[in-house]
Amino acid sequence: MPPTRPLLAALALIAVTAACSSSDGSADRSSADTTTGSGSDTAATGPRYVALGDSYTAGPQLNPTDKASDTCLRSTKNYPHLLAEAIGAASFTDASCSGATTDNVLESVATVGGGKAVPAQIDAVDKDTQLVTVGIGGNDSSLFSSLSVACTRPGTACEDYLDDKVPGILRNTGKNIATVLEAVKERAPQARVVLVGYLGVTPADRGCDALGGDALDTAGVSAGERSIDRTMAAAARTAGATYVSMNAASKGHDACAGDEAWTNGLSPALGDGAVLHPRAAGMAAVASAVEKVVAS
Repeated sequence: MPPTRPLLAALALIAVTAACSSSDGSADRSSADTTTGSGSDTAATGPRYVALGDSYTAGPQLNPTDKASDTCLRSTKNYPHLLAEAIGAASFTDASCSGATTDNVLESVATVGGGKAVPAQIDAVDKDTQLVTVGIGGNDSSLFSSLSVACTRPGTACEDYLDDKVPGILRNTGKNIATVLEAVKERAPQARVVLVGYLGVTPADRGCDALGGDALDTAGVSAGERSIDRTMAAAARTAGATYVSMNAASKGHDACAGDEAWTNGLSPALGDGAVLHPRAAGMAAVASAVEKVVAS
């Protein structure tokens, strides 16, 4: 069965989001540098916190959006903001950017049209940083978007992509993630470094209207999600960082879960996140999971 038009439109939107961090150079981190505080006596006793990552960290189309983040599309209700408030961070910088790859964490992003380049995310980390969360890897080699496209094609296209392409992509991605984590640790030797996994979008055993019915091989996409989860866990071990997996926790909260969903399907509610991206409930779940790890 060929992909439905809504699913094709959704995949096109993913491709646009993945290009956001390099399509305009006006986005930077300056507006994200904040000192948090809830008004309590312990508001400023938490760590100096920096968040790095891609759209699953930034929260595109999740209101309210920090307008100064421009094409990075950072929400002020993404999990880094929620976490910073929960832990009473003494200072907080959200350097995440929709569409980012591991390269974009370590290097300034080349821009189209001669605009100012987006700085390397890691520039926000220094020797005084005490906590760094990193959510990255899904855009390397266009993994997520390519997997979604392959798993809308007929026959064995999804299985072939998983068998023939994904293992090599993930080997490189794992190395890239470990390199990012090691670079963070070098810049901030005293910091707690936490790699944050991706929420699961698809159930392993069924499709649903929210994901285009039978047009998407949800079992294949789910297998890909589990594969990158394992890759991220291994990269964290290699780099001596902490890993917070959200894959298993997402069971029963995928895009087919209705009101219990942590991620969107093809028709998100206005202001509650982008297509196939975290909803407010998902961001809150990630913040809570990371907070428990940080507190321990």
